[in-house]
Amino acid sequence: MAGSKPPSEPHFHFETIGVHTGLSRSENVVRDAPIYASTSFSFNNSAHGAAIFNGTAEAFCYSRIGNPTIDVFEKRMAALENGEAGLATSSGPAALFLAITALAQAGSNIVVVSTVSESSAHQFRYRLPALGISARFVESGQVVQAIDEHTKGVFVESISCTDLLVADIKSLAGAAHKAGVPLVVDNTVGVGGFLIRPIDHGADIVIASAAEWLSISGSNMAGIIIDSGKFDWLKNKDRFPQFFEPSPGFHGLKLWEKFGNLSFIAFSRAAVMRDTGPCLNPFEAFQLLAGLETLSVRIERNSSNALELALWLEHHAKIGEVRYPGLPSTPLYQVSANYPKVNYGGILYFRVKATAETPAMILDNFKLVSRGSIGGSKTAIVEGEGPGDGRIYVSVGLENIEDIKADFERALSLV
Repeated sequence: MAGSKPPSEPHFHFETIGVHTGLSRSENVVRDAPIYASTSFSFNNSAHGAAIFNGTAEAFCYSRIGNPTIDVFEKRMAALENGEAGLATSSGPAALFLAITALAQAGSNIVVVSTVSESSAHQFRYRLPALGISARFVESGQVVQAIDEHTKGVFVESISCTDLLVADIKSLAGAAHKAGVPLVVDNTVGVGGFLIRPIDHGADIVIASAAEWLSISGSNMAGIIIDSGKFDWLKNKDRFPQFFEPSPGFHGLKLWEKFGNLSFIAFSRAAVMRDTGPCLNPFEAFQLLAGLETLSVRIERNSSNALELALWLEHHAKIGEVRYPGLPSTPLYQVSANYPKVNYGGILYFRVKATAETPAMILDNFKLVSRGSIGGSKTAIVEGEGPGDGRIYVSVGLENIEDIKADFERALSLV
């Protein structure tokens, strides 16, 4: 199955995986992954083609389902997240939509833990209910009570985009598994496993938007789904019949009999991706592979810049609150064993000691720092959602930290 982690891959550290994993040089005879800009591929004969389309032969047939360039990206991402197989999508929201609709159908529900990003919240509140899939928003201590016989998964962000708090993935996984459902973790802010690897702490499925940090400058739209290969679908087959019953879209093929514990990612690719089409294109995959090669060094710089800026803001006379996971003053969800002690990512937020109008005034005063979205190599600021929220989010980039602090000093001095 395209996207699976190579079985003979030697054990490498994260930085080495980001540079090497997924490319078979003996087959491709190249040093870097080539771009396969083709929609379709040749077959040995008609029977071979039919077998590939039906999922009973291992080969590429059509780039909406699998492509050699994208396959390298999927394998590398699976290795970085310590999973077994990956599926690349056209965006982060596409990854979420595919993962949820592969698990759930009309009449099902998903338990959503704590606050999630605005785009994810919109899917759960507006798009999925139109398909008959409801969401139950709860705090982490209410997960067990929220799960019923129609629940198909528990969803959480590894690091909340809103509160910058780290989820207690181990406890959430235990609660989900006890009820017989997988834990799905959005690891966008966990940066491809560099900051935190949810699968190491019990997560079953990882999704992420790749645009923010996996690409070199945050300019490549993409998403990724990673299957840990560890959830016991067989034990919970009554809850997930789509993996065990004959599939009408594949001439009666029973996915479990062929793919076993990777039935979820196989169904996501061969059914949901095939039929809805939000696939990644090979040009984006090629650029993302280049981004993965420098991921670790870029995030180290993002993290060191963010920590220094957070410490500087904490001592500024006009700042009232600063939240950054690397600050001793920022609370965590009992995750000392989950979170690294060196790098904490590039996102922080602060509030100023002033009126509700102040955030907008500050945003207009920057010269170097720009308005924008999180991620990328350039420092950007985003105003908090809702009237009177007061939070100013900062996505700290790769510039010299003294230049960043000088721009903040200038902006704050004009308030």
